[in-house]
Amino acid sequence: MHRPNVRAHRRPSHRAARTAAAISLAVLLGASLSACSDDDGEPDASSPETSTGAGVDAPAPVETVAKVGEVVGGLSGPRRARLKAHVTEVVDAWIDAAYLGDYPRTDFEDAFPGFSDGAAADARTDSALMSNEPVAADLDEVVALQRRLTIDALAPGGRAVGVTARVVLTMRLSGEVNRKERVSGSLFMTYRDGDWQVFGYDVTRGRAR
Repeated sequence: MHRPNVRAHRRPSHRAARTAAAISLAVLLGASLSACSDDDGEPDASSPETSTGAGVDAPAPVETVAKVGEVVGGLSGPRRARLKAHVTEVVDAWIDAAYLGDYPRTDFEDAFPGFSDGAAADARTDSALMSNEPVAADLDEVVALQRRLTIDALAPGGRAVGVTARVVLTMRLSGEVNRKERVSGSLFMTYRDGDWQVFGYDVTRGRAR
């Protein structure tokens, strides 16, 4: 049975603040200055496009409201915009694959795009928190009511090398399960293999009003 409030803490043993200290930890564990590309691994687009389709009579899907929060170091305006676009793309891919989409469903094999192999394995272990897998067969629909993202970054030399993505998702689950739930917390990301990648998380999930 789904517990009303659950929490998963999957990151290295040091418990850091979610701003500068958390970002610095991400860099120490998974990122390096030499890993940065000349364009910070960020796309040219200034904002991500939603990938969720809607029928003619259906309400427009809720898009993620994203902003850049604390930056340790410094980022120019264009680099902030590119960083926001790319990190939002990674977070949206997880939300869409793990929580939204077509229901009922049983396939969550690709629920964690943008996660490292280790982080994806941890997230599958925490499936009741990090996805809707345990209740997916009993659902007819999941609708996002709110999607918010704040991006804290470490950017020595004017280039982002580590990110803490602070996420809030509120959704309505409908079917044999009927309730509103809120998923919130942090994804810890590094720049690796030409892209931003989630290597850890600290997330809670519970009922929403």
